[in-house]
Amino acid sequence: MARSVDRRSFLIMSSAAASAAALTSCSALEISPNTGGQNSGPAVDTTQKQAPMLQKLVDDGKLPDLAERLPATPFVVPMQEQLGVYGGTMRRAQANPGETGSNYLTYAGLVEWSPTTPSQPQPGLAEKWEISPDGRVYTFTLRQGLKWSDGEPFTTEDILYVFESVLQNKDLNPVFPTWLTVAEKQAVFAAPDELTLTVTFAAPHSLFLKFLCFAPFGGSVLQPKHYLSQFHKELVGKAELEATMKKGSFATWQDLYNAKASRHLNADRPMLGPWRLVKSINATTTTGRIERNPYYWKVDDAGRQLPYIDAATFQVLSLDAIGLRAANGELDLALWDVPETALPVLIKNQDSKPFKVLRWQPDSNTSILLNQSHKDPVIAKLFQTLDFRAGISHAINRTELNDALLAGQGKPVHPCGQAGDAYFDEAFGQRFIEFDPDEANKRLDAAGVAERDGKGMRLRPDGKPMRFTMQTFEVGVGLNQMTVLEYAKRNLAEVGIETVIKTISQDLWYTEIPQGNFDIICYPFPGYQWDIDPLWYVPNSDLTYWAPRFGRWSYDPKNKFSAEPPPEIKALVDTYEQLKVAPNDDERIRLGREILKQHDENVWIIGTMPMPYVPMVVADDLRNVRAEATASFRQHYEGATDVAQLYFAEPNKHS
Repeated sequence: MARSVDRRSFLIMSSAAASAAALTSCSALEISPNTGGQNSGPAVDTTQKQAPMLQKLVDDGKLPDLAERLPATPFVVPMQEQLGVYGGTMRRAQANPGETGSNYLTYAGLVEWSPTTPSQPQPGLAEKWEISPDGRVYTFTLRQGLKWSDGEPFTTEDILYVFESVLQNKDLNPVFPTWLTVAEKQAVFAAPDELTLTVTFAAPHSLFLKFLCFAPFGGSVLQPKHYLSQFHKELVGKAELEATMKKGSFATWQDLYNAKASRHLNADRPMLGPWRLVKSINATTTTGRIERNPYYWKVDDAGRQLPYIDAATFQVLSLDAIGLRAANGELDLALWDVPETALPVLIKNQDSKPFKVLRWQPDSNTSILLNQSHKDPVIAKLFQTLDFRAGISHAINRTELNDALLAGQGKPVHPCGQAGDAYFDEAFGQRFIEFDPDEANKRLDAAGVAERDGKGMRLRPDGKPMRFTMQTFEVGVGLNQMTVLEYAKRNLAEVGIETVIKTISQDLWYTEIPQGNFDIICYPFPGYQWDIDPLWYVPNSDLTYWAPRFGRWSYDPKNKFSAEPPPEIKALVDTYEQLKVAPNDDERIRLGREILKQHDENVWIIGTMPMPYVPMVVADDLRNVRAEATASFRQHYEGATDVAQLYFAEPNKHS
């Protein structure tokens, strides 16, 4: 049944079509990277072992000599291109007003990702590690002489503090972290001395090193005891703690502690990464700043302390404004939050403005997720019916979407991993992908929603009117979610499914969605390195967007927001737990592919298509940037290029 297109939809689609035409005309979607010209810049003085701003502090007696600030064995960073020069401030922008987008620029890990594709764990704060023959015990050796950004020593005492006083504290962590739980038993941390750390598991842990590389996990076990213990209920007097809470208007001590522990909100918190936070973005401030960490523990091939760049600033802007700033050469590094609508002008302007566009691989497929754990049992059963999901998928005209938004350069696919990942199978993700309204109608009829009202709209299986709310919030990766939903709304109406679109704030999203208070959501779904962030494919978290109540049940079955999943979804969790304790890589990969195979067969996540590439916008004199990488949350986005070695060939132009 044909449906008319309202003016709002028409304007969105017309704008998208115009963008697609521009993309085609300027070859914006060609995959081959443009590395741009390479200006030689000033000569490198290899006798200058630290940044001039730090040398001045040393000369003024305000900072110890470099030899006292570096560890005994600094990590020597292989240069992507060449040795760099010191100086400059990097201009950044972000859409999120709730935190400073410096998370990966202030991060360091015991073990870190190598700047390669695929990436591998490499030494970090730990200069080496050993794994016991049975795969259960990991022994790490820290670099001697490591220091926090305030000059205090970093030792195994800090890590033991986290294990004993944070991870096992029920106020701060009601549930012990699943990434540190194997065979249903918690890891045990021990430290025979200040440099040696052992982590013991009940069974082999095949993913442990990868987990440590991932900032949300690896960073969580690195907290400065000397600073944070003053905010801990068990380590400070009651009167002192209550006075601090009152001064900061914190309702609970754990709210106080978590705020003080945040690397991207608290400028007073000591850091271990290349830069430290000095000004945070928050509810009242839309600009942030980070500056170099004088105690950073990495050097270049000539023994010169990194990072090269002095500082970075962040400004909160709309996605459109970020795209315009990038296209005018007013941002020095932009990856996250660059909208696809900016691609035509970015490609056009890079020949006349001081920037270039690198073409990184995407890790996001804007997808439609039906809430498998819906609170309404009628809708839950409907969404859990394969014919219904197949009907929804066949109803979506991905060819129209592809032509309008990506000049036909996209490849329609459901999320089932990602090329370049060990678990990926290129045959996955193609079931029910074709636009076929007749097949969609047959599948929907078979699912039990054949009856329609007087307007031709389908009724629920219980005969009541059926209308679904499709929700999203602004996310700066993948195809624009609102545009995808506008197309989906029209396509679904043509097969008799009535929907409304609702945008919500990010804060409301993270309140409502984990509780399962939704019908359908739209979100850019990832696939790269998913095994260390398994909630996307395995419902073991209330942030498993396609089944949040099932996810919560996996670790807190008595919670009021939990719901017991059907056997086929429980099996995903069971298979993942087997993957974690796999005795070798072959078995781990086999189990991971079994999880993706189940997604391929069941289509729990209805995909559209990834972008052909992600634009990595860099100043034309920014050096040591990887020409190609995967733009992934699990790879820390721009952090995949090893940010400490970035430098400006002409730093005086970036003051």
